[in-house]
Amino acid sequence: MVAIVLAFVAFMASVALAADVVRIDEPTDNAQLPSNTEISFKYTVIGAQAAGITDAYYPNSMTVDFEWVQNGNESNVLRFNAASSLETTSAPAGVSDKQYEATWKTPNCHFFTRYNPSEYTFSLLFTPVYPELTPNMTAPGPEQQAMSVPVNINVNNGTFPRC
Repeated sequence: MVAIVLAFVAFMASVALAADVVRIDEPTDNAQLPSNTEISFKYTVIGAQAAGITDAYYPNSMTVDFEWVQNGNESNVLRFNAASSLETTSAPAGVSDKQYEATWKTPNCHFFTRYNPSEYTFSLLFTPVYPELTPNMTAPGPEQQAMSVPVNINVNNGTFPRC
């Protein structure tokens, strides 16, 4: 058993993992988001030099998708684009972190009448967008994977028109 664990640890150490260069600050996991309300996406582009990241590969931009999955049917994944072309420029030479903010309006109560929060799980999927590499180009490091932030939706039925 110990040999298996050691082999797994050795394998994981050999896999190239991306150093996260983008951090999602808001919304936080399981944040309460009201329907039909403008919310902020707050995120930080990490300064590679300041954080000691030697193989930083910064994305050109970032997209955000609003995603919902039917409870008990994980194959039923639905999504739409909430924001695209979000800025991800790092501070010069990566000497410090750089904060950004963008806004988005959550869907209205009619949307959540169709996709009831008691029947679906909602999240925001932040996806770094990297440039296409030509055959003679090499990426300076591994790409950061998409970041999923689960959110809870509070439906505001008091807005006009009523649901």
